[in-house]
Amino acid sequence: MDTLKKRSEFLAVAKGGRLGRRAFLVQGLTRDTDDAPRVGYTVTKKTGNSVVRSRIKRRLRAAVAALKTGDIPQKADFVLVARDSALTLPFQKLVADLKSGLNQVLDPETPRGRGKPHRSNRTSPATLRRKQG
Repeated sequence: MDTLKKRSEFLAVAKGGRLGRRAFLVQGLTRDTDDAPRVGYTVTKKTGNSVVRSRIKRRLRAAVAALKTGDIPQKADFVLVARDSALTLPFQKLVADLKSGLNQVLDPETPRGRGKPHRSNRTSPATLRRKQG
């Protein structure tokens, strides 16, 4: 499977669907071309030093390689944003999460982000008080 290399490709995929899993966040976007699906990997510095980040990236690459070609949706780009638990999660669970996540992230019904913030219709007691002075 091909990989995403350029920042513009990563930013384009970020505008698509987003789905959280135990060990990573999956971002996906369908394409119009008939090219093979592509995957990009992102591991931030807050997950650990360079050794830890490299180990996480290798595990994610191995999980993608373990998938069958029928498990990966065609005409799509994906970005896997790793979390700390990608290093400790059993490999079979990592592959199972990846398999289910790649299909669900392209579904148009998949919510993006955290949704709308919940706001109360009631006014707080602090706003009902009058200023003194």
